[in-house]
Amino acid sequence: MSETASARAFFQPIVGVQTMSVVGFEALARFDDGVSPLDHLSAAEERGQRAQLELQLIEIAVDAAAALPAAGFITLNVSPRTMAFPQLAETLRRCDRSWGLELFEDAEPEECLAIREQVDELGGFLLIDDAGTGFADEKRIRQLRPDIVKIDRVVFWRSLSDADGRHRIESILDAAEEVGAHALVEGVEDEAQLDAVRELEVGLAQGYHVGRPTPVDGIVEMLADLQRRVGVSASLV
Repeated sequence: MSETASARAFFQPIVGVQTMSVVGFEALARFDDGVSPLDHLSAAEERGQRAQLELQLIEIAVDAAAALPAAGFITLNVSPRTMAFPQLAETLRRCDRSWGLELFEDAEPEECLAIREQVDELGGFLLIDDAGTGFADEKRIRQLRPDIVKIDRVVFWRSLSDADGRHRIESILDAAEEVGAHALVEGVEDEAQLDAVRELEVGLAQGYHVGRPTPVDGIVEMLADLQRRVGVSASLV
């Protein structure tokens, strides 16, 4: 993290589609200089400090999550190389709830062979992020056997109007089912898209329609609004 920019954790709901309830939150970093987290991570990588920045952001998120409603898991974004640092395990031991690690989709395949075992040893669960893009394909799903497969929003949007796109998302869902993983669709932005998730029989959804990234001091208000607007249970409050 640069000396002139500080970060705080925002949390975006993950919704169980069948029960229409919030089951967890993804932790996301937001910097006070307005620069995107990916740009900050890229700059840190150029300085040889990406792992250190990721570890700082995870620590910020774990500390902030203590103020979330008591139920519900959190997910945290991480690169495979960062998982080798002892500081990660030390930070995750402080987490007061179930947690999962989301692998960046650009992780090299050879880096991922030991990931499943590492996550199990740390006591969490594994997510593949942006499934359908980059290396995050059906082969990786079958290799890593994640607990949750997060389908990339562009892949999902394409499936709504394109036969090839529909075939692509069905192939990803088949691979997830084969390894016993839950599927999560990203990028759900309106009620019609939520209906499409139901039609696909996907269990989990995430996107602006079912909750925007929010700092912890706004979570209770956001969940109450979500219940009024969409009918998603705010029982975590």
